[in-house]
Amino acid sequence: MDEHMKRRLDKQRKLFSQLGINLDALTIHEKEFSMKLRGYDAEEVDTFLDSVIKDYERFYATIADLMDKWQEQQEELRDMKAEVKQAAAAPVTLMKGIDPKDLEEIVLRLETNVRQLKDRIPRSEGYL
Repeated sequence: MDEHMKRRLDKQRKLFSQLGINLDALTIHEKEFSMKLRGYDAEEVDTFLDSVIKDYERFYATIADLMDKWQEQQEELRDMKAEVKQAAAAPVTLMKGIDPKDLEEIVLRLETNVRQLKDRIPRSEGYL
């Protein structure tokens, strides 16, 4: 195994460990089951597959949580854009002490952050 792949797998293991996920792709790939007279030990296989299922449930929960947070940020962003437009159109600032130009700059930074988050989230049909 080359050094780049080893570093990548180490990073993946650390992230999974932080998320409480026990298995990674290499562990699953390298798993060997002991043989009995007529094939694999069914209990051992079932136990291993139960671990895989638990990890997939954690993956799903993590992804769902991230998507919920992303949607909340989208709603906040839309609300802030509307406030900026409203503040720019009216000579009186709706939020005392905040210059509409500063607020517009904040919104632009938030949009940049949201674009960066979108780039990090794997694209699939139901989400983006």
